Amino acid sequence: MNHQDEVKYRCSVCDGIDYSIVCLKDTATYVQCAECSVVRQHPYPTSAEIAAYYDRYQSLKSGQSSYLSDAGLEVFKRDKTFTFTDLELPYEAFAGKRVLDVGCATGQFIEMMMEAGAAQVVGIDTSEECITTARDRGLPCRQGDFLELSSEFDVITMWHVIEHLLQPQDFIRHAHKLLPTGGWLLIETPVIGMISEAFGADWRYFMPTEHINLFTVDALIRVCNNTGFSVQKHVRFGSGNNGEVVPVINKRAMDIIAKKAGFGDTLALWMIKT
Repeated sequence: MNHQDEVKYRCSVCDGIDYSIVCLKDTATYVQCAECSVVRQHPYPTSAEIAAYYDRYQSLKSGQSSYLSDAGLEVFKRDKTFTFTDLELPYEAFAGKRVLDVGCATGQFIEMMMEAGAAQVVGIDTSEECITTARDRGLPCRQGDFLELSSEFDVITMWHVIEHLLQPQDFIRHAHKLLPTGGWLLIETPVIGMISEAFGADWRYFMPTEHINLFTVDALIRVCNNTGFSVQKHVRFGSGNNGEVVPVINKRAMDIIAKKAGFGDTLALWMIKT
């Protein structure tokens, strides 16, 4: 096996090679690493395939995600407010802090932080299309590679970012480097568990090329702990159901049960650099 094949087939989180097949999704295969339990696309998409996908990301996703449209700003703010409440993180706690939003897309979280009174707010994303939209709205967002940043921040956020990465642990390590002791790293990401197993290939977060590495809760916390973060608070939410398919009242009930029982398919994680 040559080096290029090793990159495509070895687990990028732990370098393991043993796995079990989880499901086939469209033309892709998802497998679970026997060593770290991360579920990954197998083989990994190439860097060229990923770049081509994100070149048209906003156009491709805007019809599916309200988060990428102006109309979705209030929905985004509502959802993040729920997340802060669940994490027992007061919204006003961001006032006066230097905040970096990694994977900022069209800048909706940037708007929230400006309203919250953050001292400095910066957004970064690889999608030129998304950044153009954000900058047209006057938001301090830039296209670029997070791993090339060297400025210090008090808070770094990654809302639905790490599942998109070939090597997510590199982003967690770099966040640790840019934060002072006591700085915050906030991550939200889909997680493997009871709901993903129940839905199988129909799980909403099996999205080839876009979602490359999907963690279990324990696997992600382990990576963060090994990097030098301690968990302040975490919450799982989401029943995996689509409100356009399942009656809204049923979805709401199932979402409440999933959160209260602690098996939701989405994880929000508040960590402190130690």
